[in-house]
Amino acid sequence: MRQFIYLMMIVAAVTAGCTKTDKGQQTTAHDQQPKDTIYTIKAAMGIYGYQPERALQIVDSALIVGNMTELQAEQCRARIYCMSLMKERVDSLLGGPKDVCLDSAQAIGERILHNDTIKNDLRRRQDVLEILAYTARMKKDTTGWMQWTYELIDVCRQLGGPAETDALRSEAEVGAALHALGRREEGMAKLDHVIEVLSEKPDFKFNELDALIIALKRKILLLSSPDRYAEILPLARRILERLDKYENDPDAFHDGSLREPKTDEKRADYIHFYRSQAMNHLTAAYASLGERGNMQEVFKKLERDVRDVTAREHTARYNALQQQMEAERQRTIADKAKQTAVTIGILALLFLVFAVAIIIQNHRIRHKNHALAQQIAEAVKYKEKFRLLSDNTPDPSSLNSMTDEQLYQYIADIVIREHLFCDPNFGRETIMERFHLSKERVGSIFSKGSEHGRMSTYILKLRLDYAAQQLLEQPDKTVVQIASDSGFSNSAYFSNCFRQHFSLTPTDYRREAISAHQQ
Repeated sequence: MRQFIYLMMIVAAVTAGCTKTDKGQQTTAHDQQPKDTIYTIKAAMGIYGYQPERALQIVDSALIVGNMTELQAEQCRARIYCMSLMKERVDSLLGGPKDVCLDSAQAIGERILHNDTIKNDLRRRQDVLEILAYTARMKKDTTGWMQWTYELIDVCRQLGGPAETDALRSEAEVGAALHALGRREEGMAKLDHVIEVLSEKPDFKFNELDALIIALKRKILLLSSPDRYAEILPLARRILERLDKYENDPDAFHDGSLREPKTDEKRADYIHFYRSQAMNHLTAAYASLGERGNMQEVFKKLERDVRDVTAREHTARYNALQQQMEAERQRTIADKAKQTAVTIGILALLFLVFAVAIIIQNHRIRHKNHALAQQIAEAVKYKEKFRLLSDNTPDPSSLNSMTDEQLYQYIADIVIREHLFCDPNFGRETIMERFHLSKERVGSIFSKGSEHGRMSTYILKLRLDYAAQQLLEQPDKTVVQIASDSGFSNSAYFSNCFRQHFSLTPTDYRREAISAHQQ
């Protein structure tokens, strides 16, 4: 038994060692919840532009682990559907025709806009209105776009602070829309107002820079007609001047706003994107005005900038590929090590299980042998006892002269008086030895001289009657003890015979008999 315990301890140790890698991963995953989990709004919103499928998976997982409410998940889905740069991929995910993602985003936005939580939280209402305004704009629904944008501006005004800049950004969009609708003077006036307010802001940070560039771009596009190219030049130069300042001292513009690039690489891409557009506008304006020299100078700068960006992109792409290859190599090594550890662990576990099975089987065999030896010893002892008592039995000649009925009555009295049936080993051979009778005469006694027909039936009845008496008279003894005291070597066999004979289990019989006796 001690060896068995030791082996089980070894099995537990090996199993723990084999699953160490998996367990470590599980612990890490558990520790990540909910503080460090990758399933967060921030994680989803950080990749939805180019990885909408993964972003939607993160949203679903965050909802499952409890890091996001259903309402927050709906907001995230709506933003992913309408603002992802991979709209065709999102359309495919939704299983619909082209631009079904915009319809889905609009339906979600209009539904949750009436939610009490959204109504009472200005920032969340701002987010939903941004989604609706952007969706309407992408669907070329000018009326809807204007409606949602005006509501958005009102909410931003109520929020104040950085949201004031968001309101100005939206006003610039409204100005461009009014101009497109034929209300040119009104639209241009609104754009000029936005540009003036943003330019004169004392605390001019990135959020203001981004809003100003958007407003200047909108005005440039409205001025793109042959008779107004000269007005484009100062606007494009203002964009380039602001971008140069931002490039030379990015810390001075840092405000932590959502649109601010988070890395040097993304900041360089942002500057290149808007600088290229501004230079294109300058080049087109100079060409239209016939200023060939200025046009060539700007074009050369634009060409150098494109070359620099292209080289940087190639370098970044090469570094990313190298990192990906190294990560894949490390992953392959880790997978092989894990598979080896699992294989060794399984083999060790199988070996130990086999060893434990052998030990258990040997233990059972020893237990059976011990029980058999004990039974044999008791049988020998029992036979010896009745051999010594045989001196008190009548002379065999006198017994043989009795009829079967007389001899049965004589033997039955002794069996009952001395409780011989209570010994599990009591049987035909005991009667034969005790009373010096032949096997045939013993059979005749019970088949012809009694109503039982067979000796085994007679013994079983005596034992069951005695057990029923003991169940009532010995309430402190268990059913197992009563079975043993009544001559049954197997308590399960006793219970089965008792139920067949009395139509009650021993326990039910005892309860009913005691209850009836007390009454």
